[in-house]
Amino acid sequence: MIPMRITESERDGFDQPVVEVWRDDEFVGMVFWDEDTPVVQIHPDDDGDVKDLDVRELIRVLDLAERIVAPVTDDSEFADLRESLGGRTPLTLDKDDDDDWNREDEATLALVGEFDPLAVHRTADGESYFPRSVAEDLIRRCDELDLAVVEMEGFDLEGRALVPRPNLELVIRVQGPTSWDVFRPAANARALDTLVEWPHRSSLVMAFVIQKPDSDTFVA
Repeated sequence: MIPMRITESERDGFDQPVVEVWRDDEFVGMVFWDEDTPVVQIHPDDDGDVKDLDVRELIRVLDLAERIVAPVTDDSEFADLRESLGGRTPLTLDKDDDDDWNREDEATLALVGEFDPLAVHRTADGESYFPRSVAEDLIRRCDELDLAVVEMEGFDLEGRALVPRPNLELVIRVQGPTSWDVFRPAANARALDTLVEWPHRSSLVMAFVIQKPDSDTFVA
């Protein structure tokens, strides 16, 4: 099924921002905070029919949406999530970037579309940082999409400041005449094994560089 994505928006009749849920260009529904509870509205498709949704994907998206719309405190793990998302739709770039984005392959679009909304911090140049649980899923998803994690770096997110941890760095390069079908699973397995060994503190976040089969790389 097509992966779902979310974006924060302002809507008439709502005092607080709402989170819209999309599947490609199809509006799925929205999540908002009502008094003391999160509420989800699932909308029918354009023909008025019901939608078939992946339960696990829906749970993942709704869990993140709830964290966004729920009242947060300054010390909350997701206190800066609204700012980091910046209201930007994950699969929509600025107009000047349209041509470059349209040339991206389907695997890159799928990975960014699924994980861009899950970043807990984003720099001004668009680099995303992910908590451990999301980082593990991202590595596994790379393997499914025929992508390889070739760089992984750990930071501590202290408030809104990123603190580099030079001892938490992984760089993976092809050694000799290694085929992609061998390198890709080996690289992702090494990234997962390395992540398991890194500290399990809640402030730790990860950044990634991903390689495609044609050897081009991009920042997750």
